[in-house]
Amino acid sequence: MVGSRAVLAAILGAVLAACGAGVASSPLPVTPPAEVPDVAVTTPPSSATAATTPVSPSPSQTPRRTPKPTPVPEPPKPSGVTFDERVRVSDDERFAEFTQSVTWQTPRTEGIEIRVYGVTMCLAEPEDPPPDTSGPCLVVHTALPASVRTLLATAPASDGAVSWTWTEETGCSIGLEYDPGGPAYYAVVLAAYGASGHSIFAIAEPGLWWRPGPNDVVC
Repeated sequence: MVGSRAVLAAILGAVLAACGAGVASSPLPVTPPAEVPDVAVTTPPSSATAATTPVSPSPSQTPRRTPKPTPVPEPPKPSGVTFDERVRVSDDERFAEFTQSVTWQTPRTEGIEIRVYGVTMCLAEPEDPPPDTSGPCLVVHTALPASVRTLLATAPASDGAVSWTWTEETGCSIGLEYDPGGPAYYAVVLAAYGASGHSIFAIAEPGLWWRPGPNDVVC
């Protein structure tokens, strides 16, 4: 019995040795991993990065300045001015009809009005002129406040002329004739008036002052 067990053990040992040698000589094949194509991956910014990224504010809009309206110039001073006086005496020579007129060449613009004034003082007359002397009652660059002006006539500038008429008894008069129903005037001026104001005055008739001499007869 002992001998047969020893023989069996020897056989099993030989079989096991052969099996171990077979496993070692035949290794299992290893399959390599599949190649993964390169894919670009965009990593979204983290919430912390997004929170700390400064945001450029929208540029503030500068308020647009409203352009100032272009001021309208005052009308130009009348030029090419003339003055005329005509007298028509009645058949019985008791009355005379006077017509005074002023003409101008410019301005002739629509919307401009010409106003003619009588100057109620002989502003250029010296305080005590010597006898037998004379001169104009009005010269250029003389101030003409409203207190020394009386309105005689108005007309659109485009007309180029204006006149006024009155009738009075015939008689002797010295200087510029005037309607006895209104204030006396010694010179005639005119100016152009518009929405922006009026021009400086132009002299139509300067008038005349006269100091008689010792041998002069007045009327």
